[in-house]
Amino acid sequence: MKEKSEQNSRELVSDVIAKGVSAAIPKGELVIEAEAVKKLLQTDHVGFDELSAFTRRLHLDIFTLSPQYKAAAKNLPANNEYLWPHLKKWVLETELFVFAILDGAFEWGMRLLGLEEFFSMLRSPAALNDLIKEVEKRNFYQIDKLVDEGINGIILADDIAHQQGLFANPKILKENFIPSLARQAEKVRAKDLPVFYHSDGNYLPVLEEIVQAGFSGLQCLEKSAGMELEKLRDSFGDTLCYWGYIETEDLAVAADEEQLQALAAVHRNLAAGQKYILGTTSGLFAGMELQTLQKLYQMLS
Repeated sequence: MKEKSEQNSRELVSDVIAKGVSAAIPKGELVIEAEAVKKLLQTDHVGFDELSAFTRRLHLDIFTLSPQYKAAAKNLPANNEYLWPHLKKWVLETELFVFAILDGAFEWGMRLLGLEEFFSMLRSPAALNDLIKEVEKRNFYQIDKLVDEGINGIILADDIAHQQGLFANPKILKENFIPSLARQAEKVRAKDLPVFYHSDGNYLPVLEEIVQAGFSGLQCLEKSAGMELEKLRDSFGDTLCYWGYIETEDLAVAADEEQLQALAAVHRNLAAGQKYILGTTSGLFAGMELQTLQKLYQMLS
């Protein structure tokens, strides 16, 4: 592996996903809210230049790109309604590792129908199968498009859980939604790109099936919800790369230098020789302790 000073962020993240942390710990966030950028940079405008400056200020190695849609999402957007802001600039004008997020069928179902109507659909196999097929078609199309544009990795996001457990019966998830995610993950792997799975909450009852679906890693591990990294590693070894283990409460208690040093030591130990990417569970928002996080990331650079 190259020394840290010789290795750009894209190379570093690729190496860590494949082999584990050596020279440096990569850092990345799922979401960067515009208000967080405004707060840290003291600016009223947030575009590509400001976001790029923000990634440098936070010592980030990853930028995660979320789609925007031409029309309000009352129905599944058509293929040509997905917009990927500044994708070519992120790929061509930065050395960051660029992930794109695609939502799965569970996420789309909750968003379009609302909880009550969506959970009613779960009892209708035909309607559920139609939704899953339509989401897959769109995601397959977007994966091809994103790869052609030079994307470095894909995150499949399906929030199937809350703090105490799953939103739906594990059997429904195992028989319908996880096989769909597996087909999408296989599509990404066939492009020789890493593919991560994201969900908030505690999805331990179906985690083995998610791992078997062929993901390169997991994004968002809420220890407060029971997703304890040490236990996951005991179960799955170095099969997965783990990304996003800092909770807002961790930053809140790291108020002084001694506590901040202790937090840095925890994550340095978690990363040592492991497939590990530093990040928060929530993404970055204006109400967070951004300056504390900035100091932490600088200490671990």
